[in-house]
Amino acid sequence: MSDSTHTNSPHNNDVLLGRGGTINAHPGNEQYRKFVERKKRVYLTARFKREKRLIAQSIVEEIRNLDPPGRFLTKDPHNASDGWRDVGDEKARDKT
Repeated sequence: MSDSTHTNSPHNNDVLLGRGGTINAHPGNEQYRKFVERKKRVYLTARFKREKRLIAQSIVEEIRNLDPPGRFLTKDPHNASDGWRDVGDEKARDKT
C-alpha cells in the first residue's frame, strides 16, 4: 500500500467522495467547491465536451498541486472501517 494512494486519515486538502454532512463539511470539500464555483461560468459557456473536460482537469490539477497535495478519496472497500484510497485523475475529473 502506497501512502499516496491509501490513507487512514485524510488531510485538509483532500476531497472526500461520498455523501453526507461530514463529507460535505470536510475542509477539502469546501475548498473544492470554491474552486468549482470560480470556474463555473467558463464551464457553462464552453461549447465543446473537450473544453469542459479541460476545465474539469484544471480543477483536479489545482487540488493535486496544493501543499500538501490534495487527493480525491473514497472509502476503501478492503478497509472500510478507516481506510481511504485515491480514485485517480479520471474519476476525479468525472466528479468535477
